[in-house]
Amino acid sequence: MSAAEGRPRCRWGGGGGEAVLRARAEAAGYRRLLRARAAEVEALRGAVGALHRQLEGLRDRRSGELAKYQ
Repeated sequence: MSAAEGRPRCRWGGGGGEAVLRARAEAAGYRRLLRARAAEVEALRGAVGALHRQLEGLRDRRSGELAKYQ
C-alpha cells in the first residue's frame, strides 16, 4: 500500500488536488470580479464628485443672477 492510498480522500470530490485547484481558480475569478467592481466604484465616485462640483457652480451662478435681478 502506498502513502497516497493510506490517506483519506478529499470530501469535495475526486482527487484532493483537483478540488483544491478548482477552489483556487474560483477564488481567483472572484478576486478579478472584485477588482473590476472596485474600479467601477472608484470611477463612479469620481463622476459623482464631478457632478457635485458642477452643481455647486450652477448654484453659484444662479445666486449671482438672482442678486443681479433684485
